Amino acid sequence: MLHAAWVRHHLRPGQLWSLPRGEQLFLFASLELELEAERERMQKGGRAHGRSH
Repeated sequence: MLHAAWVRHHLRPGQLWSLPRGEQLFLFASLELELEAERERMQKGGRAHGRSH
């Protein structure tokens, strides 16, 4: 989850942990929804959001 926050939103772990707990929970929940939506797109044959290597 921390890796996804860094890669997708350029949010370093130290920045994340310095936020108030409520903001941390909101960001983790939002990121979880984002990752789940991406997994569903991939299962349906879609392309992942983000950089291609």
